[in-house]
Amino acid sequence: MAARADAWVENLGRLARDEGQARVRVGDIVAAAGEGGLAAAILFFALPNTVPSLPGMSSVLGAPLLLFTAQQLLGRPAWVPQWLAGLSISRMHLEAAMARLEALAAWRHGVSRPRLHAFAGPLAMRLAGGLGCVLALLLVLPLPLVNIPIGMTLSLLSFGGLRGDGLAVVLGFAAGIASLALAGSVLWGLWTLL
Repeated sequence: MAARADAWVENLGRLARDEGQARVRVGDIVAAAGEGGLAAAILFFALPNTVPSLPGMSSVLGAPLLLFTAQQLLGRPAWVPQWLAGLSISRMHLEAAMARLEALAAWRHGVSRPRLHAFAGPLAMRLAGGLGCVLALLLVLPLPLVNIPIGMTLSLLSFGGLRGDGLAVVLGFAAGIASLALAGSVLWGLWTLL
């Protein structure tokens, strides 16, 4: 599983450094993930939500996350519909995202390792997909304060799945429960204001 994560980072790094193209299609990004396609696609679309971004960006990224987490919940391999596969991002943005991913890959060598296999197995990842669906739906909604915790949760869950690191998955579930509590508080606050 560790090799799968490394291969994805390397393949995507090659796409990001290919100066022959100005833009990279989403379909090519998911294809670069190979066997770990779903977890890698979720990680790729979740990572931008872990930092402050432009208003509305979480809604744009939430739609593909909803699709990929639903596939994970159903235990399906990665499938990208034609409309999404044809969308593209600038190679420069991909290169910036890759800088974060490569930093994460370097960090995980000292911190993350395959462990607690039951918590990173197929059943756990399907449960992670269910939690991910709910969180991705919350990302699509224009709620304040929840994007970064949700992005971190989805990143932890998918990273743990890619690495076979059950501890990261358990931490992801804990972060997910905290994110749902925060989202519930925000929704309650908005409801009382209205």
